Amino acid sequence: MIICVGSVFVDHIANIDIFPKKPIKVLANNIDKRLGGAAAVAALTVKKFDGKVEFVGRIGDDDASAFIKKELNSYKLKYSKSLILRNTSSSQSYIFEDKKGERLLAAYSSKKLLLTKKIPHFVLSNNHTYLFDTRWIEAALYLSRQSAIDKIKCVGDIDNFKMNKDIKEIVLNTTYPIFSENGLYDFCKIKSSLKALKNLFKLKNKFYAVTLGEKGVMWIENHQVYLCKPLKIKVVETNGAGDVFHGAFAYSVDQNNDISHAIKFATAAATLKCTKKGGTRTLPSLSSVNKLAAKLKIIKVHTYI
Repeated sequence: MIICVGSVFVDHIANIDIFPKKPIKVLANNIDKRLGGAAAVAALTVKKFDGKVEFVGRIGDDDASAFIKKELNSYKLKYSKSLILRNTSSSQSYIFEDKKGERLLAAYSSKKLLLTKKIPHFVLSNNHTYLFDTRWIEAALYLSRQSAIDKIKCVGDIDNFKMNKDIKEIVLNTTYPIFSENGLYDFCKIKSSLKALKNLFKLKNKFYAVTLGEKGVMWIENHQVYLCKPLKIKVVETNGAGDVFHGAFAYSVDQNNDISHAIKFATAAATLKCTKKGGTRTLPSLSSVNKLAAKLKIIKVHTYI
């Protein structure tokens, strides 16, 4: 069982040919409205693999909230432990994406939603895997602490945060903290991902990973730094690829696979996500992910003593 805790958004997508060099009006080729949000998309990825999963988030009671509930229900994704906040808007994002798959994203969450300190009651179990994103910092902090105390498996999507002592505690306590490239720089202030991972390892001897887009995934464990490169593909859409990676990684470790297997599986899932438009409506199947993952190789890039 996987419990995904964190953000859920209504994504408004506008597809354009190319980003202009200066502010001008452009024509969109297509407009789409989808379910988004790091933890929500991760949960739907697990659901696509027929994994047992539940989503826990913060949802308002406006029109966007009604859309979110309708979408979650259509996927038969459980969300009964989510906080439903009265007189509050749910989170929304506006995304412009060009033909190369590059994007510009503007996200909005109401202050009332963000400032809600309450977190749902969790009955934690060593038989479950927990995934969180750092957009809900109070829940992330709670789960990371329990990860350290109760030795539960916990996957952290470390991105879009304000650097403070809580984030440091979250990273050091979480079983599997996975940074975005920007998130790793914001945390360490070191441009080299390799040097940043080594710096984290100095703080605490454990697993850390960073997703690097088309360059792959780099991680450190047991004094070794590894890299898994994806196969080259024609990129159609990158939106949500990172969220799919986290969901697939959580699914794999919940199946008691080792880290190398989980990294290859998650890399394959994120790669396939980039080959189709449609967001959560075109998530890759379990069989297609396993087939691609079998072709991926892991490179040992450094030994850290």
